[in-house]
Amino acid sequence: MRFIALLMYLLWPMAMWAQSSPTPLVTADVPTEEVIAGQPIIVRIKVLVPTFLPSPPIFPSLEQENLLVRLPERASGPISETVSGETWSGVQRSYRLYPLIPGQMDLGAQNVTVTFADPETNEPMQATISLPPITLNAVVPDGAQGLDPLIIATGFELTQEVEGSTEMQTGGAITRRLTAQISGTTPILVPALIPESQDLLLRPYPKEPRFTETEDRGILSGQRVDEVVYLAQDGGQTQLPPISVDWYNLTTGLIETAAIDPIELVLAPPKWQPPNTETIIKATAWMMILALILWIALRGGMPRYRAWHDARVGKYRASAEFAIRELRHALQQHDLSGAYTALEAWKARSGLNSGTGILEERLAQIGATKYSASDTGTAADWSAAVAALKILGQSHHKQDQPLPPLNP
Repeated sequence: MRFIALLMYLLWPMAMWAQSSPTPLVTADVPTEEVIAGQPIIVRIKVLVPTFLPSPPIFPSLEQENLLVRLPERASGPISETVSGETWSGVQRSYRLYPLIPGQMDLGAQNVTVTFADPETNEPMQATISLPPITLNAVVPDGAQGLDPLIIATGFELTQEVEGSTEMQTGGAITRRLTAQISGTTPILVPALIPESQDLLLRPYPKEPRFTETEDRGILSGQRVDEVVYLAQDGGQTQLPPISVDWYNLTTGLIETAAIDPIELVLAPPKWQPPNTETIIKATAWMMILALILWIALRGGMPRYRAWHDARVGKYRASAEFAIRELRHALQQHDLSGAYTALEAWKARSGLNSGTGILEERLAQIGATKYSASDTGTAADWSAAVAALKILGQSHHKQDQPLPPLNP
């Protein structure tokens, strides 16, 4: 019993201190119903103190990835409520949150820093109060699940502006500007409007997209502007492709399509331009350099080429093939002396020591006819000598060919 009394005696000052130092009351009003992705949900944070606030509370920003946070007009205002029979005053901050993707979103730990007057001394005191968990649940309406990208709005419209002629010279430019006007949500949800160009005839120069956002009584609207400048690279026919964007209409509950027609372009080939002085000077310099390289190559390589060529010619003229060629030529020209000379050369070079009897007999007959003391009236038979040479050459060619290998 004495122990309990002693404990109460020790805890009494702490209880009195707690009563003299009340903690500010911080609450968060978060709707529990589902919200459509891209549509707003209102979250209110209240701060109440038993005295007054010498300075405004420091509220959290609630900024998160895939969450758009807007403060409506007059987002903060004074409030007062009855707490434990006493009137507490404070401030309420309203947030308008737009989940940009479907799914459950937990905002994590959030704190409010409150500066309030001490009830006893009116001296400013500061406390950091943790907010209760804030969770949002964004959904996609039935019929809009297949949209990619996901655009859910009350209105969506595409318009196009073109600056420049569709009949372009090489180096000419044309500008395509697309504007998406959206109502009922933020224009941040609008995707890139102009696809990347893979056309080899055009070189694109895209500009950064421009966003404009307005808010009217909590309803967002705005526009996205995409602009690309195209330069003609060569001649031909091409087009700027058509554009179409599917979106879900919250008013009708249907998927609609905003479309833009293609732009047909006719590109003229580049006109011939005479080279300028700098180009001529460069071309002349390169030609001189190439001529110098060619001259050095010829000067250093020609003697070697001549020596190689002369060696090949000498080798050929000393071959059996050249000798038989000269023999054939002599027979065709009816040159008996040249024929005997070529025949001896061929026999020496080919190693042919027999088999030439028929040809030598024909040459002897030609000699006898040509140098006979009496005119017999018989003409020299050169065709027989040519035929004998042909037979002799074929038989020699067969002897030169190696026999095929025997089967194992």
